[in-house]
Amino acid sequence: MRNQRPLLAIRRECLACCSGSSKEVSLCPITTCALYPLRFGKKSKSKQTTLQAIKQKCRDCGEGTAKAVRECEFIDCALFQYRFGKNPQRKGVGGEGQRFQSKKAC
Repeated sequence: MRNQRPLLAIRRECLACCSGSSKEVSLCPITTCALYPLRFGKKSKSKQTTLQAIKQKCRDCGEGTAKAVRECEFIDCALFQYRFGKNPQRKGVGGEGQRFQSKKAC
């Protein structure tokens, strides 16, 4: 699944973990999972952002190392494109790119 929002990716991952059952997602006993507060595909009041939660989940899945996350081969995973804690759909939006362009214009 490409080009989906991070929250939708979390919802799909939670459904995959619970054999596609939304009832099982709502009854999920794994409260220590990084995706637990976001499992319904809605923002939560937790301090962790959606992308931070995905990054943490990928680290947990990948032996807890950044190298394992980098070398992840599960391209069919709903979280795969967000595994680095970045949204690839926002590449070039805001931040550094605009700052450099404004300096060149002067």
